Amino acid sequence: MRHEHCERIQPICPLCWINRQSVSVLRLSQVARQDGEDIVEGALLCPERMCQREHPIIDGIPVLLANPASWIENQLPYVLRRRDLTGFTESLIGDIAGAGSALDRERGNNGIYAHAHWAPDSPAYLNVFNAARDLLAVPPQGLWLDIGCSVGRGTFELAAAAGDLAVGVDLNFSMLRLAEEIRRTGRARYARRRVGLAFDFIDDPIPELPAGNVSFWCTDVSSLPFAAANFQGAIALNMIDCVPSPLGLLCEIGRVLKPNSEAILATPFDWATGATEVASWLGGHSQRSPHEGSSLTELRRVLSPDCAAGLDTGLTIEAEADGVKWRLRTFERAVTEYDVYLARLRRKAN
Repeated sequence: MRHEHCERIQPICPLCWINRQSVSVLRLSQVARQDGEDIVEGALLCPERMCQREHPIIDGIPVLLANPASWIENQLPYVLRRRDLTGFTESLIGDIAGAGSALDRERGNNGIYAHAHWAPDSPAYLNVFNAARDLLAVPPQGLWLDIGCSVGRGTFELAAAAGDLAVGVDLNFSMLRLAEEIRRTGRARYARRRVGLAFDFIDDPIPELPAGNVSFWCTDVSSLPFAAANFQGAIALNMIDCVPSPLGLLCEIGRVLKPNSEAILATPFDWATGATEVASWLGGHSQRSPHEGSSLTELRRVLSPDCAAGLDTGLTIEAEADGVKWRLRTFERAVTEYDVYLARLRRKAN
């Protein structure tokens, strides 16, 4: 994170926002380690007298969560994970840890998405991003938000397209750290599963990155730590089916967007109980209902102008595309392929 990014984004305390719906703009209280213009370690402080919560900056990534203790309980191994080991030593440790270990899961998951986003021979992520960009009524400009940014390709693409600051947010610290390393070093370094516990170690240069116009933040996308009407646009690619509250995500997108601005939503509607409880799915169940369980029909209903006021997200669908291919390489002999639906959403003018 850079000083000027914090000043431009004006983050708010998520704890104050959830508990009191008050906007407490955080200030940089401590810089423990800095690398040129980049703040690598430090803290953001809530100035409210009844709060005074400190939010850490770790490896250049601000961590802004209403319940950081719960997050750290699950992500502590990834926060403390070393990134200076040679491929040989990491491979040896991976063999000892075995299949299904935390290291095996992290390397496997990061490798799948890093390959999709950054491998020179993989158009997977760009297929979806380019379709999203083409669906916009006007090219991106101003401050944009990449919701569920994963390992960061979309955030860089937004910054390059808009010529301005793009903010990537995700809850997965390991993926965010990989994205931030790409920003700071210009190289994509990750392990990609070949088969079983055998991984290939990738170290690809990424040229012409708009590194000064990209910022990555660790936060809950269903409770974004940003003031209302702060962003000129947003993308949420393959995200709505991966959060506890899809409706909460839609409401947050509507809240942080400026009036009359655009957002792109992309999803294959791949609902899974590990990410979203069935009761919170938008369709995908109750095949005996009038819409026969159609997720697309339910999403259109939720985002229709005449939807019940209690479900008003502030967003309406303006344009749609469907059947965009999204292919994820899981290992050298396997891929998972999705047909992705995209919608251009418009934030209401008032």
